[in-house]
Amino acid sequence: MVSAQPARRVAPEGARVRIQRALKLSPLFERASRASREAAVAAGELEVVPGGTVVIHQGAAPEELLVIGRGRARIERAAAGGQVVPLGYRGAGDVLGECCLGHATAHADSATAMEELEYARVPLPVLDALLAEDAGLGPASLALLLTRQRETEDRIESLLFRNVEGRLAEFLLKAADRWGVPTPRGTLISAPITHLEIAQSIGSTRETVTLTLGALRREGLLDVAGRRLIVRDREALSAR
Repeated sequence: MVSAQPARRVAPEGARVRIQRALKLSPLFERASRASREAAVAAGELEVVPGGTVVIHQGAAPEELLVIGRGRARIERAAAGGQVVPLGYRGAGDVLGECCLGHATAHADSATAMEELEYARVPLPVLDALLAEDAGLGPASLALLLTRQRETEDRIESLLFRNVEGRLAEFLLKAADRWGVPTPRGTLISAPITHLEIAQSIGSTRETVTLTLGALRREGLLDVAGRRLIVRDREALSAR
């Protein structure tokens, strides 16, 4: 794995603590034994990269699993004709490069840091050994892969059967679940997601997303706080 920009190194003693924190946040390692987590921490490396850095390259051979400790990454795939297909976002506790769990020969998509991104790198040979020895990691790995499959199926269903407003409402509710912070005005989506990013995610245009967000604001379902959105009425938004 080669980053597009140089990573910022962290002192070894601080890196160990931050790798431990990333693994504790990850559902994949939640049911792992203490010995397995310690082995992953000992073998892992911490990297901190600036926004815009490509940390997973589509087509490259998987060599490690990345566990995010802080920040967000955008997942996308380059399709035929040069088009880029957005596939979603990952944040703290999520993993990148999970195709290595199934010994895929190449990454099917890429992952790009949306802001400063901190993650732990767990080498594939170490991960394979832990999967063979730890009875808790196998089911957790399967659950992760099934979750990814379900996300893909839900996305296809939404694109086929929901209009733009419905897809936008669904996107906002999922973002509120993932990045939401309760406030007196409603649920603040703490991640600064642009109108273009939303449009790419729901298969629309930036102009249409901007107009639809404006309509939802006028109806009192949404509000804004700087570059961030606030979901004011989840029930009404769910009905769209």
